[in-house]
Amino acid sequence: MKQKILDVAAKLILQYGLKKFTVDEIASELRISKKTIYQYFNSKDDIIREYFEVSIATDKDSMTSVVAGNKDFSYKIHAIVYSSHRYRLPVSLLMEAKQFYPEVWSKIEELKQFKLNATKKLLEQGVKEGIIKSEMHFGVLSKMIEKISDMFTDYDFLLENKLNTREAIDEALKIIFNGILKI
Repeated sequence: MKQKILDVAAKLILQYGLKKFTVDEIASELRISKKTIYQYFNSKDDIIREYFEVSIATDKDSMTSVVAGNKDFSYKIHAIVYSSHRYRLPVSLLMEAKQFYPEVWSKIEELKQFKLNATKKLLEQGVKEGIIKSEMHFGVLSKMIEKISDMFTDYDFLLENKLNTREAIDEALKIIFNGILKI
């Protein structure tokens, strides 16, 4: 039942946002009482925390299994960036979490750092395997990747440039791996 409640909450969160969905709507959709929901979750905030915890945990699991596998470098980089998670995390939800749920936002920041660390390891491995130029300054490249990752949650930047998150990621990866010169 807990999973069903969370699945319905996820649908409502995507539809209305973190602040506007209600426990009443979850109960109504599942045809259960609010009391039943509160047997599994202490509050609406508890549901929101669980939503993000599940998303973050499944994201890490997805990414870790691909990076540990036998796929090529490019596939692994994309797996870090595009790792899948049980529930969608659109930029609007991330911004809402940042504004209203600092505890959740700190977990999102931890996920970002986890992904940055995995990227750095993968890049170092790429140098060892001769896939990436060894003369690359890792401090600069790491800082670039860190700053670029902030861009993916910058809603104003995405709107201003008429990009969705995936398009921004694709463009950033293209620039990093192909450069800007026409040589």
